[in-house]
Amino acid sequence: MAIHDIKQIMIALRALHRDRENRAVFGTVAPRTAELIWVDPKKINFYMGQLPEGLNIRRTSGRIVDFERRGLSFSPLEDVIPVKSSLMHWRDGLPWEETPDFINRMMRVKFFRAGISHNTKSAITRRYRKLDELYRRIEKERAFKTQKQLKPWNFREYGGVQIGIDAAGRFAVMRGSGLHRITIAKLLDLPYIPAMVGLVDVNAISYLEPLRAPPEHRAEFASGTSDMLREYRSSERLAVDASAMSLRSPLPGSAR
Repeated sequence: MAIHDIKQIMIALRALHRDRENRAVFGTVAPRTAELIWVDPKKINFYMGQLPEGLNIRRTSGRIVDFERRGLSFSPLEDVIPVKSSLMHWRDGLPWEETPDFINRMMRVKFFRAGISHNTKSAITRRYRKLDELYRRIEKERAFKTQKQLKPWNFREYGGVQIGIDAAGRFAVMRGSGLHRITIAKLLDLPYIPAMVGLVDVNAISYLEPLRAPPEHRAEFASGTSDMLREYRSSERLAVDASAMSLRSPLPGSAR
């Protein structure tokens, strides 16, 4: 058995327990761990950097919490350094090396760990090169793939962009989860992206149901469904467990 198979089994076992707890209290409408949802990127305008005490980003998906009682709040997405830097690069044409995100990462490089950590100068440079490759691919294909499309053995949408929902129905990128992907989706004006449900406010459960429907099932998107989403409809629908910033400025051809 491959390592990734063992990891997915462990994730699924933990999810089973959490899902049972959610359903026992909130019924079948409750979110599931790593559940796939489809979100309009234009409506994702917030960031959630603060997590409930005792939880890390790997344990937040599908959890129902009282945001007010826990003192949880959202902050503007455009204030987050990786998002600012992505806009400076892809929208305004600034080289990655001159963006705050790149500079901060380079400053954190520990020379004594060089060669044995992903936190090396060469690894950081490679990371941004791959981000540019991702941007070009999404620009061409006009859609992000689900995690199961990328890795058939994957448990639901585990590893995807994690989106939290507050009582007002606002969407926020969870800490350290897909900031560059969200920025790409906004810049390219994608209509919907696949995401993994994150923390859900106890008063926000009703917002989930519309997000569960794949884009091709939504009348307003039917005429513009991409080839990739049509492929999703035919090959992935049964395999996924039933499951605004001013970013539209013209993109410079030299942004890469």
